[in-house]
Amino acid sequence: MIFTLILLILVWTLPINGVPIYEQRSQSQLLKFIAAIIVVLGHQIIFYCSNVSQLLQAETGLGHLCVAFFLFMSGYGLLYGYLKNKNLSSHWLRKRILKLIIPALTAMTFYLFVKVYSGQTIDWTKITKYWFILNDNLPYGWYVSEIICLYIVFYVCYRWVNREYALTILTGSIILAMFVMGFLQMPIWYIQGLPCFIMGLFLARHNIKHQIKKSSRQYTRIMMTLLVVTYCILKHFAIIQHIIPELNRWRYMYATFFIVPPLFVIIIAYILMRLPICNKMLNRGGGYFYEIYLVQGGTLLICRNLIAEDWLFVLIGLIVTIVIAKGINMINNKIISFFKKE
Repeated sequence: MIFTLILLILVWTLPINGVPIYEQRSQSQLLKFIAAIIVVLGHQIIFYCSNVSQLLQAETGLGHLCVAFFLFMSGYGLLYGYLKNKNLSSHWLRKRILKLIIPALTAMTFYLFVKVYSGQTIDWTKITKYWFILNDNLPYGWYVSEIICLYIVFYVCYRWVNREYALTILTGSIILAMFVMGFLQMPIWYIQGLPCFIMGLFLARHNIKHQIKKSSRQYTRIMMTLLVVTYCILKHFAIIQHIIPELNRWRYMYATFFIVPPLFVIIIAYILMRLPICNKMLNRGGGYFYEIYLVQGGTLLICRNLIAEDWLFVLIGLIVTIVIAKGINMINNKIISFFKKE
């Protein structure tokens, strides 16, 4: 409920009129940085801490929504960059895949080192066969494999399909993949963020073709308030089920898994388009939210082994994750720069 209150405060204090997301580079980096921190905090509370209240678990359990936001921003950035520059060479794909794979490999190396230090056994056959795709080799590495697949499908559609139909075919391919993964009973986190990637694509196309209309009316804030309240109700649907027993059916809860992420992304996108300049907080060069997401498996493992007190673990774990991520980000930049010269 605290997070919902923060959203409502932002909706009513930020300006009614916003600017396109492509003009909010530093603001988007800041929000992605915060989202990565929320992901780590949620994983700490839910998977590593035992003596915490259900309310705190509910408040910090936003990881899947933050990942949906990452996917939304990826879809937006991909299509906006293409429509603006009309450049989609093989170098384009290589450059972006490198920025995904190199951090994943360095994070995997770090995690495996921590596992050895912690006395855990390593199956080297799985490492050479699955690399960072397998959770045993890199916790939460599924996101890397999914975003790489999305980049490749995007490249294929906009490189070899008629531009007029590329977005339709790309959207259809993603929806088809969602149904296939559902049929194969793959984990739900592979599926529930994909609609937000599609939302990012369509918003990018809209921003290229149309200007944002200015409005001074309060109905915009009222509409967003209703969305925030709806998000809160669906996010905490277990509470609603106790109040209304008729809704105590798995199908209703399952439906909320796919409704909440788009609602969350709409609200965050609205806020992003109205945030003030924050260059002093994160420079325009990029941020290291990706590394924060990737290294958490190793940093939280070693911190949990060394720190028994839950609250101290949460605090130290967050700090260590941020510091290690920054260091690995610097290493990644040097490696990527080396490959660019090749």
